[in-house]
Amino acid sequence: MSILPGNRFARFRFYAPIGVEDVRLSDHSIIGRWKVQPTRFYGETEKTLAERFANWGREEIDIQNFTERYGPLAGSRFDGPQFRFAVAAWRSNQQEFRKYWCEVEQGHVGKHEPLQGSTIEIRRGWLDFCCGALWTFMTLELLSEVEKVRICERPDCSKNKYFVAQHGKERYCSPDCANWSQARLKMRWHEQQRQKRKQERGKVNGTDKTR
Repeated sequence: MSILPGNRFARFRFYAPIGVEDVRLSDHSIIGRWKVQPTRFYGETEKTLAERFANWGREEIDIQNFTERYGPLAGSRFDGPQFRFAVAAWRSNQQEFRKYWCEVEQGHVGKHEPLQGSTIEIRRGWLDFCCGALWTFMTLELLSEVEKVRICERPDCSKNKYFVAQHGKERYCSPDCANWSQARLKMRWHEQQRQKRKQERGKVNGTDKTR
């Protein structure tokens, strides 16, 4: 009986074929064409695409810009040379993804079914999983680092509320939000000291009056 090494799946990776052109807004919908030769997108170094998508703007121009850069959330060139989707559908999908992000952050990770079109191949010594849609790629990114998935604890955070932590103790998405937290703690401490001094003065004044 042969014994397989424990790291036999160490050279596994996933990617999404991306590449679109002639993307434009028409009657509250985004339309465009798939490129004949897509690019293998394995992710970016600074942020995961999942993080970018969760925090992306929701205006029509924002959604158009996202599509120009990465493509539609679902579908591929095998569905036809052109694509079209409603802006409202994109917003709904983003809201659904944010909800799923919250579930993962709370430790509620369930089964995920990749969208149709996904394939597996051996490429240059790697086991490559080709995601059938951008949505599948972003979900796999999210599930790859569940222990680092965070939601900024600043209630009014509007920069990068959904983020992937660099270390286990991070609670805020940026130095600005971390500084906001420190400022709040200082204000609370000063208020507590003020109240304490006020109470002490009241005790002293009360003692003087009884003498």
